[in-house]
Amino acid sequence: MKRSELNYYQPCDKAIKAMDRESVEAFGQLKMAKWERVNIIRTVVTVYRTSVKKARRRYYEVAFEAYILAMIMLGEDMKKAQKMADEAITMKWVDKILDQTDFVTLYRFTSEAERKAYRLAEQLEVSQDRNRLIDRGLRDWTKQLGQYAIEFTDEAVVQAFKDAGVKRVQWITEEDERTCHACNELHGMEFPINEIPPKPHYGCRCMLKPIE
Repeated sequence: MKRSELNYYQPCDKAIKAMDRESVEAFGQLKMAKWERVNIIRTVVTVYRTSVKKARRRYYEVAFEAYILAMIMLGEDMKKAQKMADEAITMKWVDKILDQTDFVTLYRFTSEAERKAYRLAEQLEVSQDRNRLIDRGLRDWTKQLGQYAIEFTDEAVVQAFKDAGVKRVQWITEEDERTCHACNELHGMEFPINEIPPKPHYGCRCMLKPIE
């Protein structure tokens, strides 16, 4: 099976584009807000918390679709794949991932969102260059949202493999000039399903091929 045939990042890419659009709009509204001191924290925190709620739902959708794609890749029919996804991918499953410390980001999603919100609000209270700070906050936030879309894709695919009885997987790296050394080192290596190493960096799109 070729890397291009794995193809389970499509829902992830779609979600990232949607979240990027929503974030640009939300942070754009921050630039137009009235910056009375008492209002700054409330306004910024509301933007982040609203985004977290939307992201939580999108991550569920990403994981659900990725799980189905992984099952179809393993040869299951659509009806059975959807039934298994209904049982495996739940909002409780999503919240568990959001509440655990991630190996790549080194933080918990929700608590980091709160930190970002209050840190930006504090900076905006004293800065004379608010637009620059808001743009930087937007970049940091979309980076976090995008990374977790990848994380949920990977978690859902591994969950599907486990549910299907897969015991071992092979690490598949995109072999081009942009591939980092760490990913190149992992390419072609095989791992037990419960001993897959974490992704080595932000934005890693290396895939896992089930070994039958």
